[in-house]
Amino acid sequence: MTIGWATTQAIALILISSNCLANEIYVNQIGNDFTLEVVQDGQDNYFQYCAVNNDSNCTDVNGNAHNRADGVASDDTVVTSSTVGDDNTVVVAHATGQNNTNENITNIDITGDRNKAQSIFSNHSNGSHQFSNMDWGGLKESNIEIDGDDNTVQVRSDSYGEVEANISVTGDDNDVIVYQRSMRNVANIDVTNAGGPVSVNVQQLGSSYQDTGLNSASITSYCSNSNGCTVNMTQY
Repeated sequence: MTIGWATTQAIALILISSNCLANEIYVNQIGNDFTLEVVQDGQDNYFQYCAVNNDSNCTDVNGNAHNRADGVASDDTVVTSSTVGDDNTVVVAHATGQNNTNENITNIDITGDRNKAQSIFSNHSNGSHQFSNMDWGGLKESNIEIDGDDNTVQVRSDSYGEVEANISVTGDDNDVIVYQRSMRNVANIDVTNAGGPVSVNVQQLGSSYQDTGLNSASITSYCSNSNGCTVNMTQY
């Protein structure tokens, strides 16, 4: 197990546990009330949390630089992961603001093997603005839960306001992409695979870079078609 981290400021609680060989954990954290809990059980699992100060170790679930965690220091944070199986990849990167009503959070839970999950937030400014009197960066949650094998869940959000996702997967070979540009998007997605893989792509965007609308989505799928099922949703 390898661990790398930078500095934590204010109140920080860190719990890291890894029971088997070849698990890798990378943490690079700066700033504010920080709580991190990572528990891995299987082997060859990878966990990454970056927050600020991007470097070559700060990548998305596919190993590519995402350039998303380069804003000012995360304020409240909370990360949490868990894992259990083998060859799973978890990527978290908060950097959502400073001196505002902030919460970040993420919580990912995986049980099977070869799953990939990422929750990347970014924010480059703070304070009220022309689109809303809500502080920039407030909330941005995620909570991803996967049970089966070979699933991929990718959550990204940038811009400001509140974003929330909550995703659950269950079966095997499912693929979920959620991109929310915020000023209050929510999502809630529940995928299964009862004989065929499910592919979900949700894009909740604004009419301009900042979303002045509320946007909300709730997608539940099941899929007994061996060829798979696809759900695409784009909202402005």
